[in-house]
Amino acid sequence: MIESHMLVGRETMTTRMRKHSTRTPITIGLLAAGMILGGCALLGLVAPGVPTGVDASDGSSLDRIAIVWESVSGALRYEVWRAPSEDGSYEKIGETPGTTYSDDTVTPNTTYWYRVKACNRSGCSDLSTADSGYAAGEGISQVPTGVSATDGTYTDRVRVTWNPSPGATSYEVWRDVARGGPYNLRGTVSGTTYDDRDASPGVVYWYKVKACNASGCSAFSAPDLGFTFASAPDPVTNVLATDGTYTDRVRVTWTAVTGAANYEVHRAESEDGTYTRRATVTGASYDDTGVTQGTTYWYKVKACNSAGCSAFSVPDFGHASTGGGGGGGGGSGGTGDLPGQPQNVTASDGAFADKIRVTWSSVSGATSYRIYRSDDSTFDITTDRIAETTSTSFDDVHHATNNPLGLCADYWYAVSAMNATGEGPLSVPDTGYRGTRVTGVPTVSATDGLHATKIVLTWNEISGATEYEVWRAESFGGSYTQIATKEEAADADPNTTVTFDDSTVVEVASYWEKTFYYKVKACSEATACGCGGSSAPESGYVRRTPDAPTNVNATDGTDTSKVVITWAAAERATRYEVYRSTSQTGTYTKITDADEDFINTSCTDTTAQAGTKYWYKVSACNGYGCGPMSDSDEGSRSTS
Repeated sequence: MIESHMLVGRETMTTRMRKHSTRTPITIGLLAAGMILGGCALLGLVAPGVPTGVDASDGSSLDRIAIVWESVSGALRYEVWRAPSEDGSYEKIGETPGTTYSDDTVTPNTTYWYRVKACNRSGCSDLSTADSGYAAGEGISQVPTGVSATDGTYTDRVRVTWNPSPGATSYEVWRDVARGGPYNLRGTVSGTTYDDRDASPGVVYWYKVKACNASGCSAFSAPDLGFTFASAPDPVTNVLATDGTYTDRVRVTWTAVTGAANYEVHRAESEDGTYTRRATVTGASYDDTGVTQGTTYWYKVKACNSAGCSAFSVPDFGHASTGGGGGGGGGSGGTGDLPGQPQNVTASDGAFADKIRVTWSSVSGATSYRIYRSDDSTFDITTDRIAETTSTSFDDVHHATNNPLGLCADYWYAVSAMNATGEGPLSVPDTGYRGTRVTGVPTVSATDGLHATKIVLTWNEISGATEYEVWRAESFGGSYTQIATKEEAADADPNTTVTFDDSTVVEVASYWEKTFYYKVKACSEATACGCGGSSAPESGYVRRTPDAPTNVNATDGTDTSKVVITWAAAERATRYEVYRSTSQTGTYTKITDADEDFINTSCTDTTAQAGTKYWYKVSACNGYGCGPMSDSDEGSRSTS
């Protein structure tokens, strides 16, 4: 439907009545044709199209749901409609001139469905397609469900997935090699997928997930196991069986093999005899207590993981003493018992900026401990020893010259126990690193129409981050491009926010009509320390209303019947509102009615009183609303 709106300047009632009584059919015809009369014009519109891209937020806020959609050509306002289900009864809950709406009348953790209409003076479109959303609400999120870790799907990672938890803004992923833990935090992500790229091939890991928001984190999810695809480990080397060192056992030791989840120990009574499996162990040593004193036994070891077992090692023989120690292939030269293998060796993961702390459980009979460090999980006991201590902990301190430890670089540590008899077997190794690997995810906010030429982003600082990557897309679900790197000091304060001005939006075509979407990653300048996950997307836009008109000029005593106000056209303006005051700093009152806003750049004020000075301001408007007022200019009617 096309409507005709005749927009006229303000006149006195007497003038209006006189014009009405003297109008001719020709004048009426000119008005119907849309010609300008005294700063007025005819405006015709058709109803706009149906909005697209409707998207309601899923738990990104605690107490409200944000709805966004694409702008529609010709729309002056939008109506937002809501229902409790997709096919339910929709009711109008509000309207806005922009393309975003915040529904703060919702019940947290309840799903609502939204549709939008685009409207102008000619009417409204049909309802858009629907999208659902919910508010997270106060309190801790629900425990994640459906946690699943891949079983050999990948060669370089274990992928952990889970179902989204209403109200969660991030998730913590925890891991251990035992189902019962203790579990260690591996990373924090905003999505429902985590790739554990630090998983050793063939090693079975257990994973649990927590859902987190501003109120804290949920309890652990149920655990699930996963592992990377692996080939069978390499054969075991350096198998040594004690020769009379003990009276009640033969101790078999070997060098740990990368990728091995466990080891099979086999025994025979002769080198070429039939070997029978005696035990399966996870460490690199085995005490065979089922022996007869003075009898020689031969031992072979296999390294195994989920893909299978290696070939047998080279065998070695050993025996239990009948009362005295003896030399031989695996003996240490002492007459007492060698200490056992240290257990629970743990190297710190980023707990300290300047060191890696190694701890372990005490070993009965040990008088000291030797600490070994390697760049991988294999150790050379002749070159890899870095310290000896009587304590059950050791700080491997970084020194740029004497002991350089790369920032966030992984190092392997193993420990052996010592006594007067000699050195026991190496422990199962563990990895550690100094410095903080960045795992936190920022919470981002973006300004909505506060600035004419930029969008201002803010987010919380993340521990360990020295820089932040800012990514932007031009549509919801669109392709993100990195637009900046924001550098910050490393001593992050979680109560401090980082601010970034995106002034490059003005380089995008029709930027003022667009809603932009942002994600931010917290990163370290040290490549090995990496970046945390991307933040949840946050939308923002520049001020969509026009700038203030310029060159406002009001006639000063040049006419006895009116004041003529003119101004320069403002970009993006579709109409103008004119305001007047009797003092420059006084209260300005709009002098045009709703249907009399000027669409050209001049106005005739016939209601000004002769001999009175007035100040005029103009505001430029469009479908999103009206922008700021212009500077004022003085004007008056002539008294003669």
